[in-house]
Amino acid sequence: MAKVIFITGGVRSGKSAFAEYYAKQLYQELERSSLYYIASGVAVDEEMEMRIRRHQKDRENSAIKWSTIEIQDDPKLPENISPKQSVILWDCITTWLSNILYITEHLEANARMLEIEKYLVKLKKLFISWKKNDGIILLVSNEILDEPASSYAEANYYRRLLGELHQWIVHYSDEAYEMDYSKVERWK
Repeated sequence: MAKVIFITGGVRSGKSAFAEYYAKQLYQELERSSLYYIASGVAVDEEMEMRIRRHQKDRENSAIKWSTIEIQDDPKLPENISPKQSVILWDCITTWLSNILYITEHLEANARMLEIEKYLVKLKKLFISWKKNDGIILLVSNEILDEPASSYAEANYYRRLLGELHQWIVHYSDEAYEMDYSKVERWK
């Protein structure tokens, strides 16, 4: 049975650094065969481009070899990964969901909701299939639900989807952490 670890926190909270450190530690301690990094961030501006480059450089300079799978432009799920005897770090679920909303925005409202739901169902099925294997999966996401409701319907729809997804993931997780100012709080 796989171990699922959920890590959330605000922007610049230290969650990615914590997740990478924890993934490498588990990879070494448990003598796993593969270490995967699923990247879903999109360089929409200069700051995000610099952050992505920093994460890439950190992995390149690591003493441990990461196998990176990029899913920014096409948020199809990385179904070809077998978590058996692997450690998988996905950074991050928040940007993956943002990418889904972006690529479906041209659809009529009902068709869009159905398409988004298809992605979410596929994601949940993938997590369930991963959980049946002997791997370790670390899922990183952003905590945006502490903010007040937006005056924009799209932002509130996104918050609702993300909140429901977080609850679902935590329910199936073995561990759940929240980062704040590089400090870790374990909730599960």
